[in-house]
Amino acid sequence: MTKYTVYTSFMTNINISNLIYGVAVGDAMGFPVQFYKREQVKTFNVSEMIPHKGGKFPAGTWSDDTSLTLALADSLSQTDDIDYSDIMKKFYNWISKGFYTSEGKAFDIGRTCFKALLNYSSGVDPLLCGGQGENENGNGSLMRIAPLVFYIQKKFGDSAFENKDTFEVIHNVSRLTHAHPIALVACDIYIAVLFALLQGMEKVAAMKFAIGKVSSYVQTKTELNKAFPKYQRLTKYDFINLPERKISSSGYVVDTLEAALWCFLTTDSYRECILKAVNLGKDTDSIAAVAGAMAGLYYGNSEEKGIPEEWKCALQNKNLIEIIITKFENHF
Repeated sequence: MTKYTVYTSFMTNINISNLIYGVAVGDAMGFPVQFYKREQVKTFNVSEMIPHKGGKFPAGTWSDDTSLTLALADSLSQTDDIDYSDIMKKFYNWISKGFYTSEGKAFDIGRTCFKALLNYSSGVDPLLCGGQGENENGNGSLMRIAPLVFYIQKKFGDSAFENKDTFEVIHNVSRLTHAHPIALVACDIYIAVLFALLQGMEKVAAMKFAIGKVSSYVQTKTELNKAFPKYQRLTKYDFINLPERKISSSGYVVDTLEAALWCFLTTDSYRECILKAVNLGKDTDSIAAVAGAMAGLYYGNSEEKGIPEEWKCALQNKNLIEIIITKFENHF
């Protein structure tokens, strides 16, 4: 496969736009058929933006995946260092005031995220708000963490994944809502893949880079090392050859990361990647959002392979997305 995006400093703005739109478009493509079984989704023949199958939302509506991604990006745009309290404040403004939404109100709120935000509203320290139980390993931190890769690049440079502080930052941003080691490791792998793509690596090389760096780091941390085997399929050379029936598309963070990576690695354009994610069924918006960030970065502004312009134009409240992107670009 040909590589379409090569990281250089002057391309940062292009990469930011493609990553955030990659999330938003993937989310909006998957949201209308969220929770439908795989067999049902395939009968819908989704090929373009469609209204929500429940009839509640118009085509182009995006959900919590994009809202929380925009909230994180907005917070990162306002300071040279991470302010975890500010991130949680913005998350809370989303749920309580409808900020960062396509419809003016929050919806599709995950149980663990909701609990974490209730903790925050009760005065709990932001880094102690996230769910710590093994049954609290949904994809709620994975789906919204993608913008952090630009902070990692700027803060720690090209050798970021040689620095333990990189992992601590990733973990802290996850801990705001999801604090179990399984969720932390998922975010490590995902951000490492995005980082490698920013560095201009090919898909498989980016995957190998991520697994290698995370594997080395978790060996020094007992709890993380216990969680890492949950991702053992990603370490196998034949992961890319797994048939669709072997890919689960639930909201469990392990399943979501596997499904998103599988869609990204086994397709040859943003369009193909997102449609493959949508047709997996179940947690379609989150899987397509996670896959969309990777595909958005990788294919860049390629007219043939990049994010279809008509999909971007179909997004509801696109102006808000543009405002956040511009703020983020101006800062980074």
